[in-house]
Amino acid sequence: MEYASFVAAAIGFAPSLALMLWTLQRYIYPKVERPYFSDPKLFGMFTAGIVIGAVLYAVSLFLALEYALIGFILEEATKLMIINLPRFQRRADTPFYAFGLSAGMATALAYGVVNRALAMAGFDPLAISVMVVYSIMLAMLQISTGTTIGMGVARGTPWPFFAQAVVVHLAYVLMLAPSSASFVDSGTLAIALFMTAFAFMAIYYHYVHYRMLPRYVKEALAKLTDSKPRKARKVPKTKD
Repeated sequence: MEYASFVAAAIGFAPSLALMLWTLQRYIYPKVERPYFSDPKLFGMFTAGIVIGAVLYAVSLFLALEYALIGFILEEATKLMIINLPRFQRRADTPFYAFGLSAGMATALAYGVVNRALAMAGFDPLAISVMVVYSIMLAMLQISTGTTIGMGVARGTPWPFFAQAVVVHLAYVLMLAPSSASFVDSGTLAIALFMTAFAFMAIYYHYVHYRMLPRYVKEALAKLTDSKPRKARKVPKTKD
């Protein structure tokens, strides 16, 4: 269908962009005088994420079984490989660029899955509703794990944060496994696990971006303040 790609693009792009605008608004003007990150760099990472996500989706089609088994590690390892480049290491704004990269990856991955599902299920209202929920869930997953890894790289301790991201992603995959064959024609257990996965990702997204990230920003600002050179106090003149 010629309209399927447009619908899939809307469903794939909207959640990531909405989460980006909603979550990052507290870190840009007018909430703060000086933004915590560079907009061009953020959207550059978003664009790079789209390209990477498209490549990963293509890999998932050609190596379906292998990707089903280790795809969650591959996706998080790809984020770590890019975010752990020297230019991002121990940089205070790294988590925000990890956010942009992951949002782009989520967009491309969601577009691929939704486009394929539309080709099979058509424009059934229930199927489209489920795909919208799936796209939102995928965006929350990818962005949350990416931001988690970004905070680890910024702190100089990426591996514990990478392990956390992998565990969260694995839990998500296991919860969706029963419904992976079909979005709609699934049993009661699959539907229950699908909704549980959505609730799990919503909770983790809130934890990362409304607990972990603000705490990290506060710590980063404190370190920047402490690292600024202090003016030497004037020594009072003494009378001879």
